[in-house]
Amino acid sequence: MINSKIMKETRKRSIVKSIMWRVICIVVSIVTSFLLTGRWDIAVAIGGIYNVITMILYYFHERAWNLVKWGISD
Repeated sequence: MINSKIMKETRKRSIVKSIMWRVICIVVSIVTSFLLTGRWDIAVAIGGIYNVITMILYYFHERAWNLVKWGISD
């Protein structure tokens, strides 16, 4: 039987999810940047800066979606 309670994510869970997802994205960004530039220093700089910005944006994206009632059944 499906629990009829609407579960809400804690801030801590949102932060941990954001960090775990960003770790995957950081690795992909750095490897992709390295394949394009052939330089690890540039690849790490691109991957690091890009992913810090997107990790912060993802956190706020998740928190905003927790406020949206659309698509959640009682």
